[in-house]
Amino acid sequence: MIGGISQQLVDNHVELNKMVKEMDPTRLTTIAHVSMTPVESPVHHITDVISYNHYFGWYGGKMEDNGPWLDDFHAKHPDLCLGMSEYGCEGVITNHGPEPACKDYSEEYQAVYHEHLAKVFDERPWMWSTHVWNMFDFGCAARNEGGVAGRNNKGLVTMDRKTKKDSYYIYQAYWTKTPMVHITGKRYAQRAGETTLVKVYTNQPSVSLYLNGELVEAKAAVDHIATFTVAMKDGFNILVADAGGVKDSTTLEKVETEPAIYTLPEVNERREGVANWFSSIGDMDLAAPMEFPEGMYSVKDTLLEISKSDEAMEIARKAIKLASNFDVAPGVGMWDMMKVMTPEGMVDMAGGTMPEGFLESLNAQLIKVKKV
Repeated sequence: MIGGISQQLVDNHVELNKMVKEMDPTRLTTIAHVSMTPVESPVHHITDVISYNHYFGWYGGKMEDNGPWLDDFHAKHPDLCLGMSEYGCEGVITNHGPEPACKDYSEEYQAVYHEHLAKVFDERPWMWSTHVWNMFDFGCAARNEGGVAGRNNKGLVTMDRKTKKDSYYIYQAYWTKTPMVHITGKRYAQRAGETTLVKVYTNQPSVSLYLNGELVEAKAAVDHIATFTVAMKDGFNILVADAGGVKDSTTLEKVETEPAIYTLPEVNERREGVANWFSSIGDMDLAAPMEFPEGMYSVKDTLLEISKSDEAMEIARKAIKLASNFDVAPGVGMWDMMKVMTPEGMVDMAGGTMPEGFLESLNAQLIKVKKV
């Protein structure tokens, strides 16, 4: 059991048991967990309650897509009990940076993601449930992401149960009644630049932040977050956050250059890879309508079909690595799940994370390869 989160889970469990006891024992309650079912699908009325699993902001689209999608579904089906069966993103506690972005595997992006989703769910009391994926990092032989092999890093807590990531504390701020305050970014301890952003989570109305014993500013907490721009002193900087008498502290060091370990090499490699991808296709009108000549591969073919050709598979493999950061190969890792997908579908899932023209450029290369 871990702090305020565990207490909320206990409260939810008690409430669910109460609901079950009050139900008609002759009536079976069924739950559907869906991901790809269209909003207008008639199957939604088969079960008593439903939950979706989208991962907007990680596997595809943007985190800001979650709220509008939920609102649209609720407006069209106000009689249905809608939940979120899974949501989350990976955060590795050695990865950090001042500009967190999707798929950088930083603790900071994971925190920003959960800040947004916690607010989205808090503002929609008509949702019957939300299930964060996951409380703890866990072993997964098929995974090789974020610079870590064999582990899924979506936990709010590390796999050894010893380190609570920053994302853990935003839920504590929302859910626990016991006064709390938490300075984020403690493991992002060496920072370059004259100023740095300091975020504080709390369930108190305001936070006072002190630098080396001097008051920086007192600010109201908005959605359980108070954000400060702090002018760093040379050397070590001791920060103390005081929220209604509860305190938290950390020490940051101002450095010329931040440690290389903070940035995952594959993040820069993917950026360079996208640029190289476009330069390799040459002069091409990417605004022209896509073509799908008979007998040639295209983005509409499944990976299983494409894998029959080594040449086509190599083209698709490079594209999928850039679009989703997954390494795909027949019989390896998550192949059994991904082989039925098409490159078109995978790039579509990636949403705004891929530049305009990427799908068209992929198709232009695949249609040069004759089907086996």
